[in-house]
Amino acid sequence: MNNANNIQSNATEHILEKRQVNDKTSRTARTRGGQGTIAYWRGKLFRNTYRDRAGRTIEIPEFYARMRHEGTTKRVRLRASDKEKAAEEALRLSERLSAEGWGVVTSGQARLPASPSIKEFCDAYAKAAQSMENPPRPITVALYLRHLRQICSIAGINLLRELSPSSIERARDKYRAMGRADKREDSSIQNSIGIILRNAAACFSGEARAIMARQGLVLDNPFTGIKRSQKIEPVAALDRKIIEQIWQDLPLLRDGDPGAAAPNIKHFKKTYRKKHEGNQPRWMPIDFRQAHPEAYCAILLGLGLGLRANEIDKARWNWIKFDAKGDAFLEIKAEDDFKPKGGSLRVIRMPKELHEELTKSRRDTASPYILGGHASASVEKNGWGYRCRETLRIVNEWLRARGVEAGEIKGNPLHRLRKQFGSEVATNFGLFAAQKLLGHSSPTVTAKYYAAQTDLPTLTHVRIMG
Repeated sequence: MNNANNIQSNATEHILEKRQVNDKTSRTARTRGGQGTIAYWRGKLFRNTYRDRAGRTIEIPEFYARMRHEGTTKRVRLRASDKEKAAEEALRLSERLSAEGWGVVTSGQARLPASPSIKEFCDAYAKAAQSMENPPRPITVALYLRHLRQICSIAGINLLRELSPSSIERARDKYRAMGRADKREDSSIQNSIGIILRNAAACFSGEARAIMARQGLVLDNPFTGIKRSQKIEPVAALDRKIIEQIWQDLPLLRDGDPGAAAPNIKHFKKTYRKKHEGNQPRWMPIDFRQAHPEAYCAILLGLGLGLRANEIDKARWNWIKFDAKGDAFLEIKAEDDFKPKGGSLRVIRMPKELHEELTKSRRDTASPYILGGHASASVEKNGWGYRCRETLRIVNEWLRARGVEAGEIKGNPLHRLRKQFGSEVATNFGLFAAQKLLGHSSPTVTAKYYAAQTDLPTLTHVRIMG
């Protein structure tokens, strides 16, 4: 009986030994050294620290591990702040490292000390923006980064750690001096630098810094306490004569104005080439003798419904809805090439005569857009842009000829119609109605920049006795 037990025991030990030999020979020397276990990598984990501008020691939450391959040792950033998960990740990376090389672990490593260059920070923000809950449009990200680089260029800094409140104020001072040297007005200089600072500061929003901190880059907001206000003049209602002139002349824009002057194309081209070193003009003079029904519809949407230029450009026929009574409404909503400002849908009641005019003026029955035409490739590529730039140019030139921001060099007459709409609604129906129809999140913006009295109230409280 004992012999049988010994034989069975020896056979079992022989099988186990054979399995162990096969297991060892199938693994590399790295595994035999203990690197093929989670326990090994758990003991090899560590965290990095750095000093911020105030001299404080900041610990990066994610773990690191040192790995060796082909005679080279590198510090590898792991994506986990939990030790068990970090050990598992380190084990997986070490197994792939021997087969695939350093390419599997070198991408996305933390740069320490945490003082990247401005270019590296811009790349980090662009990646972080993609992870935000409500990511900004690509063109907005590009604008933020362009203004951040502009501030850094004026201040003469290349590293992020050099971007401080004092360097930002130094850039503001230099910008003012350059603007005054170019004989710009102080209000223009203040507005421009305010916009630049506000956009650059957006790169350091709380959400962006939180995302970058999880990637190993912990930083403060250098724009804290920096004034970035603009001096925007409150809106004033358009003169009633201008409004009457617009409504009176609109049919001529739709059907063509036989009394309009013929544009001198040859003289324009000659003058343009002389001023622009022989280049061909991008825009040609507009012939208002021709019919421009798309521009006519754009003005109806701007002055009649208070739409923004981008909303006018992207407005669809399927945005028009009808209730049980047959009344028309315009429902401004997100589309593949359009995102409502503020991200919220809004509904505007459409006057019956306005809807009828839009329908009668439709020329491109195959287009889903009210202004006609098709989607823009540049909009799909950049995430933002106008489809009908020529139509908007026609609108602005036509409005200037009728006194809408005629003296403004960089004015936007079409947007001025939106403010006139807000003023009309606020005067007749109150500020709350104007705020909702314009799509503002706060009545403060409506009251300050989009609502002026179009008619003064008639006061009846004065009583002269005797």
